[in-house]
Amino acid sequence: MFLTIVDTINKWINPFRSWLEDNNHNPFFWAGVVLVGLAVFALTYDALNKDK
Repeated sequence: MFLTIVDTINKWINPFRSWLEDNNHNPFFWAGVVLVGLAVFALTYDALNKDK
């Protein structure tokens, strides 16, 4: 059962992985990744510090 779950996850991840491999030299992609990461951090930080 665990192996089928891993196989299913791999089937879903493979198209995304190949897209990442094709676009890993694109600076706009990395800028977007950094901006999304910063946005997630800021939203999480604000949500955790509501009381202050």
